[in-house]
Amino acid sequence: MLAGLAGCVLLLPGRRVFHGIGLDVHTLLYAFVAILLGFQLIAFATFTKVFAITEGLLPEDPRLNRMFHWVTLETGLLVGGLLMLLGVGGSIFAVSGWAKQSFGALDIERTLRIVMPSVFALTMGVQITFSSFFLSILGLRRRQ
Repeated sequence: MLAGLAGCVLLLPGRRVFHGIGLDVHTLLYAFVAILLGFQLIAFATFTKVFAITEGLLPEDPRLNRMFHWVTLETGLLVGGLLMLLGVGGSIFAVSGWAKQSFGALDIERTLRIVMPSVFALTMGVQITFSSFFLSILGLRRRQ
């Protein structure tokens, strides 16, 4: 996730050249995917650990218990919802820019720098929302 985030911060403003190698929107796409995959791996590890603790396969983890004070269903829904709104807003902005061009040819690199973060925000928002629901379901037995 951190490597993907670094790539996004580096490439979102524009193309970069390192030692004669040009990095542009294609590399930016991989950076966004790295963040998404990293989030999914962390979520999977968390789900697995919560399940194992709930089923008595692992002992209680104080760090995980502290995390549950901050990472709640409500927090996940709020963060996920805000990201989805950001994604929808960015998508509307991109389409309105396209409409100003009479739905004709666009500057691909410029447009992708709007569309990719928008699609990423939508996707991450959905991931966070449903991960929050699932984590909440996994934690039901822990709270009884």
